[in-house]
Amino acid sequence: MWPWNPRDARPAHGAPVEHLLTSAALGADPMLRAAAEEVSAGDLGAALPLLAESREDPETRVATAEVLGRAAADRVEDLGDLLDSADRADLMLWLGSALLAHALRASGGAAERKAAEATLDDARRALSAAADLRPDDAAPWTVLQTVAMGAGADREEKDRLWREIRQRSPHLFAAHAGRVRVLSPARGGSEEEMFAFAGAAADTAPAGDPLPAVLALAHAEFLRAEHKRLTAEGVFGFVVDQAMGRLHGEAVAELFGLARDWVGSAVPHPRDVQAHHLFGWAFHRAEAADAARWHLTAVGNLYCEVPWGFFGDARSLVARAMEELGVRPGDPGAPPAPPGG
Repeated sequence: MWPWNPRDARPAHGAPVEHLLTSAALGADPMLRAAAEEVSAGDLGAALPLLAESREDPETRVATAEVLGRAAADRVEDLGDLLDSADRADLMLWLGSALLAHALRASGGAAERKAAEATLDDARRALSAAADLRPDDAAPWTVLQTVAMGAGADREEKDRLWREIRQRSPHLFAAHAGRVRVLSPARGGSEEEMFAFAGAAADTAPAGDPLPAVLALAHAEFLRAEHKRLTAEGVFGFVVDQAMGRLHGEAVAELFGLARDWVGSAVPHPRDVQAHHLFGWAFHRAEAADAARWHLTAVGNLYCEVPWGFFGDARSLVARAMEELGVRPGDPGAPPAPPGG
């Protein structure tokens, strides 16, 4: 695997790569991306076969609903035209996801916030209907967890939603990522609770599953909260950046072991790109260049908002990291098998 050296020398900067990067918001699967593009262009029917095919795989279903929801965020009114041709549970899941995506686009004005709150309530009703129509489906509950965060639901409600998810799909990546954020200090949780949860998820993940990457997400959430705290206390930006510049010691060693075990037995998963970005971000922060380079090569030309967007413009930060590491996005010959050693 990668040699363990968290202070690898940084290579010389490579050529600018930002223009080569594409958002992963429309998914990593080519068929899903193509369907999302058709939905964005107005062909809503293109999504129905993918929603139907996803019913037996919770990971694929959540990712499909998430991507298609973003694609239909500006076409919510048109989804009603599908009532006669679509499975109602599929349609309610998609509608709820689209309403959530639409609400998350709202700006910070008072009128916009009020409209977003109303849209989130509509999303909650659609997703509750989807959950009633297909009781074993974890996807509506996973999206409801995100709706609850956006709506400022109390902890009791968030805990209830988490129990519903766990009963249906105990290792669902998106649900665990959402739970990490629910437990984060920025949302009223605590550092101890968040890291205990993420660590337990990583330790109990199925072999070859990218779920251990949620521990890297916990580190990103913690650093983001600390960055906000120091900034609010009036600490100069340069000092804040230096204080939060990289991860250290045992924390990085733990992430290194989890990432190594994952890639050593990985099976294809809808969240692979997200997991590679989480580990790649952490190792880049830690100056573990070999591991960071491998993970950021593995993402191809796709960038993720999380966790990079916690600290600035995600696309620019991913591009800067790739340039520092000598990664060329979309290199057809990469990544190789993880290096031995």
